[in-house]
Amino acid sequence: MNKPIYLDYASTTPVDKDVIKEMVPFFTENFGNAGSSTHQFGWFANGAIKRARKQIANSINCEESEIIFTSGATESINIAIQGVFNLYFSKGNHIIISKTEHKAVIDTVNFLKKKGARVTYLDVGTNGLISLEELKKLICNETVLIAVMWVNNETGVIQDVVEISNIAYQNKIPFLCDGAQTLGKLNINMTENHIGLMPLSSHKIFGPKGVGALFIRRKNPRIALEPLIHGGGQEKGFRSGTMNVPGIVGFGVAAEKGQTQILENQKRIKNIKFQFIEFFSQYEAIINGNTKACNHILNIRLPHLKASELIKKTRNICYSLGSACNSDDLSPSHVLVAMGLDVSECETSFRLSFSHHTTDKEIKEACCIFQEALQ
Repeated sequence: MNKPIYLDYASTTPVDKDVIKEMVPFFTENFGNAGSSTHQFGWFANGAIKRARKQIANSINCEESEIIFTSGATESINIAIQGVFNLYFSKGNHIIISKTEHKAVIDTVNFLKKKGARVTYLDVGTNGLISLEELKKLICNETVLIAVMWVNNETGVIQDVVEISNIAYQNKIPFLCDGAQTLGKLNINMTENHIGLMPLSSHKIFGPKGVGALFIRRKNPRIALEPLIHGGGQEKGFRSGTMNVPGIVGFGVAAEKGQTQILENQKRIKNIKFQFIEFFSQYEAIINGNTKACNHILNIRLPHLKASELIKKTRNICYSLGSACNSDDLSPSHVLVAMGLDVSECETSFRLSFSHHTTDKEIKEACCIFQEALQ
């Protein structure tokens, strides 16, 4: 059997060899606790974390002090949403999120409903985009948070987060923008928007799993949070606990390398996506979303063919019916349903996702496997 062809990079990525090389010494030789301030091992670990914080801050053009480390984007989302809600509950209890948010956002606000939150869900059009005018109409005096993701993890649809952030800023409301599928894929410049909170993930950009970050803006607007995790006061008290030094080091290296190569990688991935669109067009494939979606994600449907049956016939290709976080859920994708697809259309949809590591040989082999299955 040939080596499996991996086309599920939006789910996770392998750890880059350069990343592993930088991480290894912090498991063995430089194993110090970054909180140990009385000896060299602690100093070295603390210095490594400072370096990684700078690398990640540079990759999104923000201040180093605006980055705190977490165990991943899901924790970052929880810290952000619950932290804002708990702190501003005396002001209001209204939260606005789009219907196509990641499950981590949806489930967190559902939990807050039990604590008195009132949640409004923004509709999206067939192209996956929210209406800015509808957003403006939904804002009220009790609104304490707006959450709209930058790049959708299932369709790759890109929201106009700069304009959304301007609306939030003008109304003095914190804006949470999930950036897990954006880092390393699009140019991010935090000086050009008013995003208040942005969760980031390491394992989406060839870094290790179990580590992420949360951008918390210091000015224009300044964002305040109530901490969820209490203990030693690490990360300015926002996220107490012993720091994952090897993971943080790896995340920093992955972010820096991804940013250095972003233009080259964007060009390569755009070409890969075009080849697959060309191939599936002969089978009357329909793209879910819009043509301006992020290049690393292609969500399509093939009329009259269940995607679950196609996956069975193409076992040597690794791809997805939707988000990896929903893999055990057999119900239709909430993202596609929000975009107006019915159950049968959802059942015929699947997601391919690419990286610059996807080779021409893999593309050719994948198309041959799909062609044989579709015949």
